[in-house]
Amino acid sequence: MKSNRRIISILCCLLLSLLKTSAQMIIDGRPAAFDTITNTMMATIPKNCFHQNLLLTVQLTDDWTHLTIDSQPVDNNYLFNDVSAAKVYPFKATQADGQEINGNITFTYLPLLQLSGTFNTEYSDGTFMLCDPESNEASSLSARIKWRGATTNGPNRHKHNYKLKFDDDYSFLGLRSDNNWILDAGQPDLFRLRNRIATEIWNDFATKPYYADQKPKAMSGVRGRVVEVFLNHEYQGIYALTECLDRKQMKLCKADTVNKEIHGLLWKSVEYGYSTMYNNPIQPYDNTSEVWNAFETKYPDLEDTDTLDWSLLKEAIQLVAKGTNTSFKSHVDDYFDLPVMTDLQLFIEVMGALDNRGKNTYFAIYDKAQSRKITFAVWDLDLTMGNRILEYYSPGYSASDYEIGFVNKLTQRLSNINHHDFNTELSNRYAELRTGAFAVDSLYRRYQHYYDLLHNCGADRREENRWSGNSDVYGSTIDFANELEYIRNWIIQRMAYLDNKYMYDDAIRTSVFTQSHTVYNIQGQRMENAQPRRPGIYIRDGRKYVVR
Repeated sequence: MKSNRRIISILCCLLLSLLKTSAQMIIDGRPAAFDTITNTMMATIPKNCFHQNLLLTVQLTDDWTHLTIDSQPVDNNYLFNDVSAAKVYPFKATQADGQEINGNITFTYLPLLQLSGTFNTEYSDGTFMLCDPESNEASSLSARIKWRGATTNGPNRHKHNYKLKFDDDYSFLGLRSDNNWILDAGQPDLFRLRNRIATEIWNDFATKPYYADQKPKAMSGVRGRVVEVFLNHEYQGIYALTECLDRKQMKLCKADTVNKEIHGLLWKSVEYGYSTMYNNPIQPYDNTSEVWNAFETKYPDLEDTDTLDWSLLKEAIQLVAKGTNTSFKSHVDDYFDLPVMTDLQLFIEVMGALDNRGKNTYFAIYDKAQSRKITFAVWDLDLTMGNRILEYYSPGYSASDYEIGFVNKLTQRLSNINHHDFNTELSNRYAELRTGAFAVDSLYRRYQHYYDLLHNCGADRREENRWSGNSDVYGSTIDFANELEYIRNWIIQRMAYLDNKYMYDDAIRTSVFTQSHTVYNIQGQRMENAQPRRPGIYIRDGRKYVVR
């Protein structure tokens, strides 16, 4: 059995040998991280230690000597008065070459992650050291590390995302045990954590995949934890250390690599294309290729099964793109996990997920021997909640300036033929979620929680100082308080807009139109569908409603 975690005592010489001579201080039994840009030594401590006077052990390695903090000589222990996000403690020490170094010590309660190595778009060797403030131990490991992402690695991009591979499975910060991990920089996001928060919202409300009775732990989103990252002793700022979205996360059936039999299937829509929007033309596929149209295979690996299987994905898309209404009605339930698609439609509308309608979605089949049904998982949700920093967004962009409409042709056809009373079900599901996950206060509290998490340990100001004005954010100023207020207003506007679209009445907490009502248009014609989907003026029970 693979070990769950390789822990090396932080007092061990092996661990210390991974640190360069510029970071040779251990505070409260945990290696501190040194930022050579600002000459700041950062230590992590438990959150409940903030706003207290703390007598902590402070040790140096052989490379540093003669330590003073706030002009007081230090011998193993020092009393740090009133530890807080804003407090710094001046220190001096002598390096091995005899030079004196001056800097400041500061504290955080977020985990500290130190990376060492030279990285680019190809994997290369590096070291990984994670200090958990709730533990007196640190994980120190060798890893293969590379940049991940596409546009985030373009010219004039600096705060990179990272993919990390280890030789064994490890669990960090209470997350799953695995050998593949992601560091999400939130590069195109002035709040840095839109992707993390949006995924958590989805994880908390989304309908479980159709096979959840067999695999109750299946997840259609990933979990993550906020960390502060140093690269080669330079502060890189706020990141989310996250799990990978893969066969393991979704609990898909493994392939039989002995008999070369495929069971579970997983694909990702990586760009916009006819196929990802369920439109013609439907291109031929090659089962020896890991890509088809705008999709790429995520499971199984071609080397494990010698061939892939694009047929079921193509059949499903072809049904939507080309199938007659009769054929569509007869087979759409066989091919698609419709309760999950209903949730995805509403989620993308609520979050304003402009970049997730035809891409950044995972398509999965649990076991093709049991069912050809496709379910869905979310990914890459940076461009949500009014994210406006990209160069093609106008300064006046607001929550009610655009209509996302249908996520794809699948939900459009479901609505057009009102399959299984889809329009009523969509509105009813919206009304249900409006009192829970989609309540304005519930949505806003998610972002407020993370703002408080960052602000109370000073991570927001460190991020602002490090990255404001950078070309990553097109020269914008990073101001977390300002961005939180922008998100609050955006949520209020967005939900008011969608309440009108779905005819949701907060006073009675339901859609004002249900199938039990008779609805007329402004010309006095009775509507066959009691859930109007087009803008206009409608009459129900003698009362006028405007659908924009």
